[in-house]
Amino acid sequence: MEQERVLHCLADHGRSDWRIVVSRGASPSEVYAAEELQKFLGEMSGATLPICDDGEAEAAREIRIGFGTRLPDGAEWLAEAKTLGDEGFLIRTSETGLLIAGGRQRGTMYGVYTFLETYLGCRWFSSTVSRIPRRSRIEIGAIDDRQVPALEYREAYSFDALKPEWAARNKCNGHFPPLDEKRGGHNGYVGPFVHSFYQLVPPEEYFDEHPEYYAEVDGVRLREHAQLCLSHPDVLDISLRRIREWVAANPDARIVSVSQNDSRNPCQCAACSTVDAEEGNYSGSLIRFVNRVAEALETDYPHLAVDTLAYQYTRKAPKLVRPRPNVIVRLCSIECCFSHPLEQCGEKMLLKQDPGTGATFVEDLAEWGRICNRLYVWDYVTNFSNYLMPFPNLHVLQPNMRMFVRNNVKGLFEQGDNAPGGGGEFAELRHYVIAKLLWNPEADVNLLIDEFLAGYYGRGGFHLRRFIDALAGKVMERDESGNLCHHASIYDRVDNDYLTPDIIELADRCYDQAEALADDEATLQRLRASRLSIRYAKLAVMPLDTPGRAERIDRFRDDVIACGITEISEGRQLSKPIEELRQGIHFSHFARYEGGSSPLEAENEYLQRQRQKAAEQQ
Repeated sequence: MEQERVLHCLADHGRSDWRIVVSRGASPSEVYAAEELQKFLGEMSGATLPICDDGEAEAAREIRIGFGTRLPDGAEWLAEAKTLGDEGFLIRTSETGLLIAGGRQRGTMYGVYTFLETYLGCRWFSSTVSRIPRRSRIEIGAIDDRQVPALEYREAYSFDALKPEWAARNKCNGHFPPLDEKRGGHNGYVGPFVHSFYQLVPPEEYFDEHPEYYAEVDGVRLREHAQLCLSHPDVLDISLRRIREWVAANPDARIVSVSQNDSRNPCQCAACSTVDAEEGNYSGSLIRFVNRVAEALETDYPHLAVDTLAYQYTRKAPKLVRPRPNVIVRLCSIECCFSHPLEQCGEKMLLKQDPGTGATFVEDLAEWGRICNRLYVWDYVTNFSNYLMPFPNLHVLQPNMRMFVRNNVKGLFEQGDNAPGGGGEFAELRHYVIAKLLWNPEADVNLLIDEFLAGYYGRGGFHLRRFIDALAGKVMERDESGNLCHHASIYDRVDNDYLTPDIIELADRCYDQAEALADDEATLQRLRASRLSIRYAKLAVMPLDTPGRAERIDRFRDDVIACGITEISEGRQLSKPIEELRQGIHFSHFARYEGGSSPLEAENEYLQRQRQKAAEQQ
């Protein structure tokens, strides 16, 4: 916000006559907000503003933290506070002071961080790299800033983004950051986060005596790699007992997952099939079951929501049933193209082995948004087959988030590289931009990227922007018919059609120029760690008979380990993809195109053997 004139000088050459005031009844996060404000004002100016409570006599110059502090018209202010919810806030100056106040859970704390960011220039780029400007004078003009988040649930699921300090300072409130009470508490799930069917009704406990609890597929009840029989009344009773056990052990939990396993094979028994035929999709039996769970729990646990997935075979919304108000549906975009805004891309299904829903993801999203009170989206922002591979999606984050919000989405889970040690391509940049957009989908993305590149990579960071823009331009090219042609899935091989030699050559030049301008050794090391993605892309397509190729791979492996990176492909020990790199194997978890072998086909063969074995036993 532009300051037309200086209204207050909060500190001058290491001295201040201001103090920070909190209410005697302040919440833990409001007390922490006051401490964080004191800390960063001190780092910026050298002045330590004292913290006191509002039981003391009023002073001439006060920064008031939270709505419990002295207010000129209590009734009017408290009425405004009710419009902010748990996480909204306002920042407002008067001739005599400054008020930063909002929801008691996190709103006031978020207001303090926004004040430090927007009006004083602080940035928290990663858990280890921040920008806290040093100033001889800290001055502010008139401020009247009110903000409420666009989304109630905001998760940037990437290794570094789950550090609680970074998550709180960048307004992420998801399940995985271990947010303690002073940072607003854990906004988490009770029991498993997702894919919970076999935790609810474990096959090792029940299958031998009750195979009828589990999915019937092609006339055979399956013990593994399948789902539950959602029409069986005992499955409902057992699930409810298990959920009540989980909640008893964690009574403050807000969400419980009742969601399909991470495999296919829904139940095809007569009762389940009748429901799914009526509803036009397997989501029919799922939502009817989840609704029964939610209805049974809502009286005893009115604060608890029941979360389920619209994922793969349940992605299409049902025709008749509607999710209850205490049900959250998380729609998953796993099959989509991630190099183009979802509303512009005509590709319905990049994972060709998946039959799809017959509709685009955007069409399925619109239908869920129409019928669902609390719709979340599980989105994907990295290449899981090749974490280090350049992944051209920075330019689609904002248009996709805007589209989600327009379709009644209330929460976003943005899944990136969360392997221990992290290390995914531009992971820190990506989750920084994501965090800002999760709070405000209208934020200036170009400014966010430029600020990050300068703050994290130093004077040479702007050279990396040339590579980022060139790759985005490449995937937005159109063929002779005007169709977008460079699609990117989250399981792409490195020898794809958008990582062309000219793009890789440009990236090398950009990194050379950035490294030449590195401010210090720490910045140089961050640049070299980021450059691993380009080295990986070059090694993957290097002819096997290139002189010195094996030695280059050895050096690459050693540098990956030195950076603390433990995985460059999801769920696989580092040695495996390195060995594939040596052999010139281009790995993907799933094949993108028709034909060819893939782990999915191997899984299907395994499931066929399991069905045959189960049939023989019965």
